[in-house]
Amino acid sequence: MTMRGGSGPQRYKQTRRTYGWWIALLLVVIWIVIIWSMSAQSYQQQNIQPWLHRLSQKVHIGFTLPDVHFTYSGHEYSLKQRPYDFVEFLFRKTAHLLVYAILAVLIYGSLRYKRVRVITCVALALMFVVIIASIDEYIQQFSPNRTSSIWDVGVDLIGGCCGIAIYIGIRALLGRRHH
Repeated sequence: MTMRGGSGPQRYKQTRRTYGWWIALLLVVIWIVIIWSMSAQSYQQQNIQPWLHRLSQKVHIGFTLPDVHFTYSGHEYSLKQRPYDFVEFLFRKTAHLLVYAILAVLIYGSLRYKRVRVITCVALALMFVVIIASIDEYIQQFSPNRTSSIWDVGVDLIGGCCGIAIYIGIRALLGRRHH
């Protein structure tokens, strides 16, 4: 006769797995709250240009900046003409990539913790990235001096893809090392 819920070690392992999944899910929710709280901040609260001005007074560049320029979401960015705008733009887009890479990895990892198939985990993680990023952009349109752009959702999706690819790659390398 077997006891309901399995033997001691098996039950312990199952309980640990359940708690681990809830912790992973909690991390996902906390990360989403952080993303959305940043979306609600005004441009002035997130502006790094004053810091860049102070830094540039301490560090003197001994060469002329190249004439790199492009348009993104209807705004012109030029390294030579407006270097602080240019650097801040790169910083913001890099932050988008990083924040959504972390979100995708958290979602992917929590689903893998439940032993969901890899392809399903990837699809669901990226679907959630697009949903959360879309809500993020929606929230931004109500923040003072912030702009909302569908292009940023694309940047966020690229960040999610890169995050999952890097995570899977690292796991594969670590798995080979242990065999």
